[in-house]
Amino acid sequence: MKKLPLYILFIALMNQAYSQIGPNDANALMGLPTATDLTEINAILNPQIGSVVFNLDDEEIYRYTGPTNGWQLSTDDQNASEVPLLNNVDVDGSPTDPTPNETNVEEVIQAIAPITSAAARVFYPPSIAIDATSTGVKTPIDLYQLYVDQFASPIAASDPINAPTIPVYNRNELYYYVTFADENVFGNPTTISIDGNGNMSYSIVNLPTDFNTIINVVFVVR
Repeated sequence: MKKLPLYILFIALMNQAYSQIGPNDANALMGLPTATDLTEINAILNPQIGSVVFNLDDEEIYRYTGPTNGWQLSTDDQNASEVPLLNNVDVDGSPTDPTPNETNVEEVIQAIAPITSAAARVFYPPSIAIDATSTGVKTPIDLYQLYVDQFASPIAASDPINAPTIPVYNRNELYYYVTFADENVFGNPTTISIDGNGNMSYSIVNLPTDFNTIINVVFVVR
């Protein structure tokens, strides 16, 4: 007789361990208390910290955090500053930064953004021919159109079938620069000027001595 309670308890535990929810057992599921909307949630009197309720209006779970912040949307979302790096790293290599090692994703973004932004915004347009066969004022050169003409119609590609079209910027999406020009040919001060549409005006002051001269043009994405 002394073994009977233990035997009954053992059978009860076995039945509990192997019980399962079937397709028609929806009423057996445990659920959170529900509220119509956030107004009804905020009207709950004296909730305990840690209490949770399901909002039928936005179909979100809210948790009570205390009288200061009240009911808060329960989420595991993290912003970039809350995600630590596995290993701290000095992304930008700044010698003047008092705390050189970035420790979270937000710090990495802030450190690397100026580097990638500057590198991606500056590029050289294709090579172009400039008339320097005689001195005097020359016909303006449309730098933008020459850039589009060459980038849009390459004469060869590594994969002609699958290679995508080279993307080009719109005219008003670029700044136009001449970073160097032979002053013996283009004058000092220079005769070169560029308008906002990429049209470059220039004059030839002296003919190139070896039939060649150098001019560097740079585009910067606005």
